[in-house]
Amino acid sequence: MERRAASPTDTQHVVNLSGYVWAARQLGPLEQRCVLDLSCGTGYGSDYLGACAGRIVGIDCVPDVVAKSRADYPRSNVTFLAMDACALAFRDASFDCIVSQDTIEHIQDDSRFVSEVTRVLKPNGMLVIFTPHGKGRGISPTDPYHIREYTPDEFKALLQPHFSIVRWYGRRQGHRLKAVERSMDTLRNLDPIGLRNCVPRPIRHWLGSLMSQAQGGPALHELVPDDIEYREGVADDTNLIGVCTK
Repeated sequence: MERRAASPTDTQHVVNLSGYVWAARQLGPLEQRCVLDLSCGTGYGSDYLGACAGRIVGIDCVPDVVAKSRADYPRSNVTFLAMDACALAFRDASFDCIVSQDTIEHIQDDSRFVSEVTRVLKPNGMLVIFTPHGKGRGISPTDPYHIREYTPDEFKALLQPHFSIVRWYGRRQGHRLKAVERSMDTLRNLDPIGLRNCVPRPIRHWLGSLMSQAQGGPALHELVPDDIEYREGVADDTNLIGVCTK
């Protein structure tokens, strides 16, 4: 599974961080709530939620990743655990809220995953779940890490039987992020065989920032979570997001 470390000049990190920022806004006041960050990766999202929630539990299936997250983000109200997302070692109705960002497309048994999420969520609890907008279960994703990618109808059919209310949203690049990505694509197109990957990432990002600024866009370090747009409904260019109430 993809696990990206926090980096302010990594556009995908900014996108992922924006997901936690947006999810926290949808969930409302979190000071008295217990939140599960399901497949927390390198831990920065759990740390962000820990600044505004009563208690955060971040889980990942790789023990070494979990150990590093504990060392990197030692908040007293954040706990990191190594755990299988399809076999959650929690009692029923343990969490007020669950955030699951870009995880379900990696899970072999997605029905079991949703059942486990529902089981550990309290009555009237909320799940915010993100996944790429795909072409359907029968079409192999271009991303080699993904088992499947859903159409909106497939994602709805998977989630709606488990929840009383599901509101649907999409995520897309804002205009500043689009400008940066266009500039980065200029560099990528100059290197079709991928030699740039031999160059250290900070240097690549520095060059990308120079290219973006030369074309009137922002530097990579100037991007912020609000440079990603979230809109109600689903369009062709969005990620799929369900805000689900049990």
